[in-house]
Amino acid sequence: MNRIALLSLGILFCASASAQQSQVDEYALKATEINTPNPIASPNDVQSYSADTTGGTSWDRPFADGTCCSGLGPVVLHSQQFSISANDTCNVRSVQDGWDGYLFIYVDPFDPLNQTVNFVAGDDDGAGGIGTSDIDGVALTGGTVYQIVTTGFEAGEEGTFTNTITCPVANVTIGGGGGGVPFEPPATLPTLGQNALIILGMLVGLLGFVAIRRRA
Repeated sequence: MNRIALLSLGILFCASASAQQSQVDEYALKATEINTPNPIASPNDVQSYSADTTGGTSWDRPFADGTCCSGLGPVVLHSQQFSISANDTCNVRSVQDGWDGYLFIYVDPFDPLNQTVNFVAGDDDGAGGIGTSDIDGVALTGGTVYQIVTTGFEAGEEGTFTNTITCPVANVTIGGGGGGVPFEPPATLPTLGQNALIILGMLVGLLGFVAIRRRA
């Protein structure tokens, strides 16, 4: 039993160290991120909306490149449909009121449990630093319904925000094609974070190993 206890402690230590290293890497990436603004000199249409992520659906957000997933969550989100009238390259920006946000664009439908599906673009900190997120120069298709997902960098980061969509050619419609009702993701039961799932899986495997040894 002493050997098994030591093995268990070793597994837990390794999992904990791995999780902590992942978090350190995210903070380091954040510190070195450079976002150069790319303003649209003569926009055809500029549309803004304000909302609040507080009390929103929880998820484990992906990284800015769409890969999954951050170990700093879960975080809450707000999603909003929009569409544009013609193919265009637009800027989508967010200003968070006193908290550290993260911004994503997805092709509709957006599923917070399938973070990499329909992903288009993402950004952590914009040119204004923490409290801003900028997705500049994103190529969008006319008539396609998209979702802007506003969320937090890490657990506890939530609150009010204002998002702005700027396009040089197309017209912007907030709320989907033809003024549809903004999409709100269905409520989900609380889920374990990625790191907790790793540790839980190791513990289950260890218990199975112990059961097999006892039968032998």
